[in-house]
Amino acid sequence: MGKRFGILKQKRKEPQATLDLGYEKTYQIETPESCGVRIGKLHGIGKRNKQQDAFGISDLKEEVIESKGILAILADGMGGLSDGEKASMATVISCLNYFETHDMDEETPVHFVDMVENANREVKEVLGSASGSSGSTLAAVLVRGGKIFWVSVGDSRIFLYRDGGLTQISKDHNYAAQLLEMAEAGEVDAEEALNDPQRNALTSYIGIRVLEKIDYNEKALEAECGDRILLLSDGVYNSVTEEEIIESMELPLEAGIVAHARPNQDNYTAIVLEIE
Repeated sequence: MGKRFGILKQKRKEPQATLDLGYEKTYQIETPESCGVRIGKLHGIGKRNKQQDAFGISDLKEEVIESKGILAILADGMGGLSDGEKASMATVISCLNYFETHDMDEETPVHFVDMVENANREVKEVLGSASGSSGSTLAAVLVRGGKIFWVSVGDSRIFLYRDGGLTQISKDHNYAAQLLEMAEAGEVDAEEALNDPQRNALTSYIGIRVLEKIDYNEKALEAECGDRILLLSDGVYNSVTEEEIIESMELPLEAGIVAHARPNQDNYTAIVLEIE
């Protein structure tokens, strides 16, 4: 077994308020077109007192990429709760540990579900008495052998940017999504659904007592050169429009967030995996 990442053993320094969406070097992956992957990251505290977003990237050694691929993870601690930071960090660490100590073979969707359920158990242990009243979202993407797998819990979103268009491929696990389904079925009034004060309440998250909702793709998404997979916390997509996100494929995404100058700007985190 490989090394395990320790959970909250050392005091962490708070991230800087802003980071550019800078890309790292290109990491080669096996595809019909022999594409590579570039990784861009954005992580800022906004106007909040602490950073409750966390993110992680798997080991980028060549032999690891060849055997397992590249895993990107984003977790957003539930805003306003005292243990949100602890939950998001534990979520990322748990998933990185799982990825390192398990073979992510052709049964990747099965492994992803197991990874998420394992993270839920470990986060509940970390939270202790706060379990059930605090937690974290989770969005994870694995790029391996020209295939894309993803899994999500909560309302951090996963998008695919392809041929100039942006498509959300994950589903939100919040009351707003549930209300929308009810409105479409005629069970509630559409205006009521749009204005419900509980719209942003999560219906599934890491740290919940019983984890019932996990969103993932059972069939691999075939990667194409030029694709970009985006993992975004709500501090990003609630601050800028989808049109601005598309524009940010050429211009800095953070500039758009800062330009809006929201007085209560949430923590914001983005990871972009560019297939080139």
